[in-house]
Amino acid sequence: MGKSNNDPLDLGPRLYTIEEFGSVLRNKFGGNNYISDIMLAEIFLAKHSNYSCKIKKSKNHISQKSCGCC
Repeated sequence: MGKSNNDPLDLGPRLYTIEEFGSVLRNKFGGNNYISDIMLAEIFLAKHSNYSCKIKKSKNHISQKSCGCC
Protein backbone atom coordinates (compact mmCIF):
# COMPACT_ATOMS: atom_id res chain seq x y z
CA MET A 1 0.00 0.00 0.00
CA GLY A 2 1.41 3.39 -1.00
CA LYS A 3 1.92 6.32 1.28
CA SER A 4 -0.74 8.99 1.19
CA ASN A 5 -0.13 12.72 1.48
CA ASN A 6 -1.90 12.74 4.86
CA ASP A 7 0.21 9.91 6.28
CA PRO A 8 3.68 9.87 4.67
CA LEU A 9 5.04 7.62 7.46
CA ASP A 10 2.23 5.13 6.73
CA LEU A 11 1.25 4.88 10.41
CA GLY A 12 -2.43 4.17 9.83
CA PRO A 13 -5.30 5.30 12.06
CA ARG A 14 -3.81 3.96 15.32
CA LEU A 15 -2.88 6.17 18.29
CA TYR A 16 0.51 5.61 19.94
CA THR A 17 2.01 6.37 23.30
CA ILE A 18 5.02 8.66 23.01
CA GLU A 19 7.33 5.70 23.64
CA GLU A 20 5.63 3.52 21.01
CA PHE A 21 5.84 6.37 18.51
CA GLY A 22 9.58 6.73 19.18
CA SER A 23 10.02 2.99 18.69
CA VAL A 24 8.18 3.15 15.35
CA LEU A 25 10.44 6.01 14.25
CA ARG A 26 13.56 4.10 15.29
CA ASN A 27 12.41 1.01 13.37
CA LYS A 28 11.62 3.04 10.23
CA PHE A 29 14.65 5.32 10.18
CA GLY A 30 17.19 3.83 12.58
CA GLY A 31 18.62 6.01 15.26
CA ASN A 32 21.27 6.50 17.87
CA ASN A 33 20.84 3.94 20.66
CA TYR A 34 22.00 6.55 23.18
CA ILE A 35 18.72 8.45 22.70
CA SER A 36 15.57 6.99 24.29
CA ASP A 37 12.45 6.32 22.24
CA ILE A 38 10.70 9.08 24.15
CA MET A 39 13.40 11.63 23.34
CA LEU A 40 13.49 10.52 19.70
CA ALA A 41 9.72 11.02 19.44
CA GLU A 42 9.91 14.43 21.18
CA ILE A 43 12.62 15.62 18.77
CA PHE A 44 10.63 14.41 15.76
CA LEU A 45 7.38 15.98 17.02
CA ALA A 46 9.11 19.31 17.66
CA LYS A 47 10.00 19.43 13.96
CA HIS A 48 6.84 17.75 12.59
CA SER A 49 4.01 18.86 14.90
CA ASN A 50 1.32 17.54 12.54
CA TYR A 51 2.15 14.03 13.86
CA SER A 52 1.13 14.99 17.40
CA CYS A 53 -2.36 13.80 16.43
CA LYS A 54 -0.97 10.24 16.42
CA ILE A 55 -0.03 10.46 20.11
CA LYS A 56 -2.42 9.43 22.90
CA LYS A 57 -3.13 12.49 25.03
CA SER A 58 -3.02 12.44 28.81
CA LYS A 59 -6.03 13.60 30.81
CA ASN A 60 -4.27 16.88 31.71
CA HIS A 61 -3.14 17.56 28.11
CA ILE A 62 -3.00 21.20 27.03
CA SER A 63 -3.75 21.71 23.34
CA GLN A 64 -1.24 23.38 21.07
CA LYS A 65 -2.49 25.75 18.40
CA SER A 66 -0.17 24.26 15.78
CA CYS A 67 -1.37 20.64 15.87
CA GLY A 68 -4.89 21.12 14.48
CA CYS A 69 -6.29 17.93 16.01
CA CYS A 70 -7.04 18.83 19.62
